[in-house]
Amino acid sequence: MASRNAKVAVVGSCYWGKNLVRNFHALGALELVCDLDEDRLREAEEVCGAKTTPRFEDVLDDPQIQAVVLAVPAALHYKFVKQALLSGKE
Repeated sequence: MASRNAKVAVVGSCYWGKNLVRNFHALGALELVCDLDEDRLREAEEVCGAKTTPRFEDVLDDPQIQAVVLAVPAALHYKFVKQALLSGKE
């Protein structure tokens, strides 16, 4: 990452994603949580006060977000990483 103060979006907040959300929040780097499940988004809002969205496009369009962390099924990694990199995210 370009900066120790980089803002991160965690995409996927299920089993492993919950740990990532918690750890990036503890580091003060969490900017946004993206997940399709409304209950998981509500939990992220309640637990760490994170901004949330069900739309990956919101992650890509947010100029505050410098890096994207994926906790989605492996079959989706290429698609999401490619989109993130083309959007200027790390």
